[in-house]
Amino acid sequence: MHGMRGSAAQEARGGLIVPVAALVVLLAVALWVGWVGFIASDDSLYAVAAERWLVAPPFAGDNHWATRFPLLWSFAAMLALLGRNFVAFAATAILWYGVLVLLVGLFVRRLGGDRAGWIAALLVGTMPVIVGNATTVSVDLLEAALLLGGAWLLGDADGARGGWRGGVAAGLCFGMAIICRETSLLAMLAFGPLFLIGKPVSRGTLIAAGVGLAIVLGGEALFQWWQTGVPLRRYDIAFHHDSHIDRAANMEGNFLIHPAIDPLLVLLINDDFGLIFWIAALALGITGLTFWRHPGAEPLAVLGAMALADFLLVAVLVNKLVLNPRYFTLPAILAVAIAALWLGRVGPRLRWGVIGAIVASNLLLMSVGNAHPRWAMESLIAACRSHPGEIVHGDPVSVRRASIPLRFDQLANAAYAPATPGGLLVTPADEAPAGAVLARYPSPPTRLGALIETIGLESTVPASIRRRMFAPNPTMLLIRTPPAP
Repeated sequence: MHGMRGSAAQEARGGLIVPVAALVVLLAVALWVGWVGFIASDDSLYAVAAERWLVAPPFAGDNHWATRFPLLWSFAAMLALLGRNFVAFAATAILWYGVLVLLVGLFVRRLGGDRAGWIAALLVGTMPVIVGNATTVSVDLLEAALLLGGAWLLGDADGARGGWRGGVAAGLCFGMAIICRETSLLAMLAFGPLFLIGKPVSRGTLIAAGVGLAIVLGGEALFQWWQTGVPLRRYDIAFHHDSHIDRAANMEGNFLIHPAIDPLLVLLINDDFGLIFWIAALALGITGLTFWRHPGAEPLAVLGAMALADFLLVAVLVNKLVLNPRYFTLPAILAVAIAALWLGRVGPRLRWGVIGAIVASNLLLMSVGNAHPRWAMESLIAACRSHPGEIVHGDPVSVRRASIPLRFDQLANAAYAPATPGGLLVTPADEAPAGAVLARYPSPPTRLGALIETIGLESTVPASIRRRMFAPNPTMLLIRTPPAP
């Protein structure tokens, strides 16, 4: 008997090799297609704060991003383990990407079996909004993992012995999600109606979750009081960190018509989500509410309530939040779960046809994105590397953004424009002053553009999109300005 059990276990492990390998390959392809890496934005702020935890802990945080401790601690661990370099940046980003993909797969497997779990992992792991946050250090994937983990624990708590423990554990997850980003609270407002109706989670379990939440938030407040004397300091920073919202950001990748329907259009017509909300809507149209009716579906119901609250509140708070797709990550995960549960039940021809369409469209949408959004900064860094003995001048924004890469390269030869007479200047080609051109930095094409160039089909691309495909950024020049007369 022991030999038979050992043989069965070995066979089961062997049966996992192919699906695991296939999933890893597809996820690696998705990361390669969607890779952006260091963008010298929030990731720079996280890096500075993480280093403070390494050199002078504890650090209470001195800005909005420096108070997101769960991310900072993991980032600091990677910097300590791998060194001050971009490998540590990438490892931190991919760590939380892997955790979220694994968690989504296991969550859906718990609801619909192995096949549905594998499908969910593939769909979420290739979704552009997820991959985009998996290539640079950001809080989005960690926050989503904590919210999903909390929903799972909360939904399962009533069905387990000592269910209050599951409620407390869920509350701990929710508390850490709020520490990551205060907007996590929007999804948790769903618990008000759930408490009133007492379903799908008992009121006692919700109270236990509140205890867990209070432990985390109370502990953080005590930490801030100990360090700064102001227990609610993080919230004061959060509510005043950005007094101006750039409404132009609403148009980035969005198709908008009217505020009443714009949030829905963000879900349905956006390159960050592809086809996933259309497929989820199709699945709901075919199956109705059967996903929520079978025993053990409580975690899905909790996730659904949280996703709905998140969507509605982001839509209502149009004057406080930008319609950024990352704010709809939780609804996107719910859509993945619904689509995967449906696809796990249909016939193989339909299943693989739909999965193929979703994954192919995801890869296509990512392949037309600009993988070098900071090309002016990258050009400045290239010029500093090629002329380490001279000061290279660039626009102030690019110089500030380049500080971390230059420090990693042990260079300190970038300075604000204008250049001194006879000095070096990095500038867009269409703004270049008189001087000798020492180097040109043409913009790299998009991933799809590079493929089209490789196979020699540039002439087939319509002129209206050619520039966006093959040169999404202005060409930069390194110029030596004329000497003083």
